[in-house]
Amino acid sequence: MKKSLMGFLIFISMFLGFQFLNTPVQAAVTPTVNYSVSPESATNQIDKKVGYFDLKVSPNQKENIKFKINNNSTSTQSYNVQINRATTDVNGVIVYNKHGVKPDSDLKYNIENLVTYPKKVTVPARSSKEVTVGIQAPSGHFEGELLGGILVEENNQINNKKRIKGVSLRNKYDYVLGLQLQQSTAAVKSDLKFDKAFQVTTNSDQISVEGQMDNDVPELEKKVSVDAKVTPKNSKKIILKSDKQNMSIAPDSDFDYPVNVNTPSGVGKNKRLKPGTYTMYLNVKANNGENNWKMKRNFTISSRENKQLNKKVPNRSHDLWIILGAIVAMMVIAGSVIYIYRKRR
Repeated sequence: MKKSLMGFLIFISMFLGFQFLNTPVQAAVTPTVNYSVSPESATNQIDKKVGYFDLKVSPNQKENIKFKINNNSTSTQSYNVQINRATTDVNGVIVYNKHGVKPDSDLKYNIENLVTYPKKVTVPARSSKEVTVGIQAPSGHFEGELLGGILVEENNQINNKKRIKGVSLRNKYDYVLGLQLQQSTAAVKSDLKFDKAFQVTTNSDQISVEGQMDNDVPELEKKVSVDAKVTPKNSKKIILKSDKQNMSIAPDSDFDYPVNVNTPSGVGKNKRLKPGTYTMYLNVKANNGENNWKMKRNFTISSRENKQLNKKVPNRSHDLWIILGAIVAMMVIAGSVIYIYRKRR
């Protein structure tokens, strides 16, 4: 009987441990790509060596640029076309896949409003189709660059919505042709501001403190490095830190740089910042160190905020103690049963 009880306890312990450690798995499914996109040369191309549109324009200039969608498949395909203003993601990468993003307050001209184009293009099997984009340059003078991208996406791709037995299927592919408009190639003086710091969480259970920087001018910031630290307010004790190099910030865009509070899995998953006021410090360098900003902002985490956060990302820090407590309780019960059994014998 003693051996049976111990075997039962071991089974229960393993089962509880498995439930505690088990986490969903995400799988990236590589799509089959049967199309390509190629630009046609424009007469006002500034840099003829690059594979995107780098155009010099004059006030009120009207122009048509063209590119081809090449369908390499054995059936007719339709493609969505969208021209988007360049933005910056949390990894410090310039992205062109979001349309109608709320512009920066000091954005003078939005490239999305300066173009006309077909939103949908159908291309027969094993053939190409030419697509025309009309450009109406701003009537006034502007410095720097208006940066966007022509995004082309095949219509019948599987979206990232299916979830089968804890596996997220990711099967989407698109092409982007850069579109840059300039009236002058003269450099614009860089101006980076630290707007605010705040705590956020993502769908992958990642909690982070993000420092929102605002690139205040129409100039692409290159070779950006960030050294970030978080301390309690009026303290020198560093409780969070992060550094990253070789990033970029799109013209007239916000860059939310994250410093992780927890890890999506493992020992650090349940780490949290206690309610209170903190200071985030950013040391930012750009353009091979030609520009340097040292900035800081205070931010506050409330009990209510943490409560809402824990609903999205449950704090499992007490689960291990519950499991251990259950195991101890079962051992006590088993010991009592063994003691009574021996006593009766």
